Amino acid sequence: MRLVFLPKLVVVALGLAGVMKVSDNFDLIPMAAAAGPASSNERSSVEAATALPPATTPGTGDMCESSHAIAAAIAEERALLEAQRKEIADQEARIALAEKSLRAEQARLAEVRDEIGVQLDRIAEANGQDMTKLVELYRNMKPQVAAAIIDEIDIETAVLVVGALPERDAAQILGTLSLVRARAITKIILERSKLPADRNLDGLRLN
Repeated sequence: MRLVFLPKLVVVALGLAGVMKVSDNFDLIPMAAAAGPASSNERSSVEAATALPPATTPGTGDMCESSHAIAAAIAEERALLEAQRKEIADQEARIALAEKSLRAEQARLAEVRDEIGVQLDRIAEANGQDMTKLVELYRNMKPQVAAAIIDEIDIETAVLVVGALPERDAAQILGTLSLVRARAITKIILERSKLPADRNLDGLRLN
């Protein structure tokens, strides 16, 4: 019986010896910590192993970049609006200046028009007075003398004088004129009452 249990006792003894050795190794750890400060290499290794990375808030960098992008976009939009406002203000100033110049030019042209109208009225009045005097002169002439003069003057003046004379005086002068001049004056007086496109002076002889 004693020989049978001997191997079991040996196994138990070896197990107890291993347990005691392990416990001795665990006891050495606090003893080594209490023994004194570790070397610099050991401290660096421990600090590197135990150091934790700095705490960061997830997404903080992306949010900052987005804020900067939005601020830059707003600033660009404001600059664009300011440039547009300035351009519109410049255009309005140019338009106002052009309108002012246009009004001044219109006023000047109105003054010129009025002055020209006054001059034309004076010329027309003077021409009317001259024509009246001329007609009176020819009326006071003998028909033969008036016809001799009208035969020699230009056709335009002859037409004006004969056309302004009373019918009786004009008839006496036309009857005394040369046949060519009387025919030309008659034709021109007849055609001048028509529109320019309807006038027909083809074959007209003046002398």
